[in-house]
Amino acid sequence: MRVGATIFNQNYSDWDRYEAEERGEKVAARPQQSDRDIFLEELDIARIADDTGFDALWTIEHHFTPYTMVTNPLQYLTYVAGITKRVDLGTMVTVLPWHNPVRVAEDVNMLDTFLGPKREIICGVGRGLGRREYEGLSIDQGEARERFDESLQVLNMLLATGKCDFDGKHYKIKGLKLRPQPDKDLSPNLWCAGGTDETVEIIARHGVRPLVIPTTSLGLSLETARKYARLHAKAGFAPSKTKLALWTYVAETEAEAKAGAEQYMVQYADSALRHYELRGSHLGNIKGYESYGAMQKALAADPTPFLRGFVDSHPWGTPDQTIKRAKDLAMQFGCEEIMFIFKYGGMPMKMAEKSMKLFAKEVMPALQELNPQPIEVQDAA
Repeated sequence: MRVGATIFNQNYSDWDRYEAEERGEKVAARPQQSDRDIFLEELDIARIADDTGFDALWTIEHHFTPYTMVTNPLQYLTYVAGITKRVDLGTMVTVLPWHNPVRVAEDVNMLDTFLGPKREIICGVGRGLGRREYEGLSIDQGEARERFDESLQVLNMLLATGKCDFDGKHYKIKGLKLRPQPDKDLSPNLWCAGGTDETVEIIARHGVRPLVIPTTSLGLSLETARKYARLHAKAGFAPSKTKLALWTYVAETEAEAKAGAEQYMVQYADSALRHYELRGSHLGNIKGYESYGAMQKALAADPTPFLRGFVDSHPWGTPDQTIKRAKDLAMQFGCEEIMFIFKYGGMPMKMAEKSMKLFAKEVMPALQELNPQPIEVQDAA
């Protein structure tokens, strides 16, 4: 099994200032810790991953809040390509409704050219959830599902063949050919995250493989992965393994690890609640997001289960404890790769670096020996 590391670039300590400014209150113009300083220090995650044997380095896309501050993951990874030598690079995710899919295909193809034959660009895509992001980019969130469906078809076609003819509502493309000409089929490098039944149905129908980024509980994420497996098989495709994102914190003692996980995983969950406005009421009224309405009502009443979700279910602890939990999850989800997040919330870089290096030395070799079976194969056994 492959093991990846992920860069988030969160400025968690700025949330109070940001939300006060959003309410119209008078606040300082800039956060206490510079966004750019966070960008520069977290590049060390890429360097450590490259030096210590990780298989891939991943990053994410978000806009306008302190949640994560990578606005163009393919641009970011193009820079990372120049400061690393051996890791593959991946997006988790590029949000398709925010982009022209032809440009996404061009950027993936160009980065693949730079990486050469020994490294891969893995294009993870998704639909996006944040109201502030859709509004800030002047895109109607009510059109997200249909834009996503069309974009996924266009992107899959271009990555597979370098050519596209498509007649849709949002994209009309005739006789398009990518340059530089691709020298291989990149469609196996396309993976997709889906948190709703509608998105899962779309990606299964098009044969795109599953990327699981738990925004709710791991239990619900596993149910969604199993639903994908059933729909994928029904559509006539061969079983597919999963790529799974997990939060971790590794220390020499359980007490040290518990203190770090309790503080920073809860901070991460808090940042997700605030970015996605999950204690609000707007999502149930947006086409394609109705299923999130019930979640918002529950979290408005009591956010504790969400705030505790990461620390209560993700792998952290001593190396042995982390191996055991990560192995169990890898087997349940039928993983091809797990992408671990080492720095999140307000965690200092020195803490993240210490945890990551201990993980690389004592946890990663045991995980790379695994060969989990796809969920479809498990269910058939």
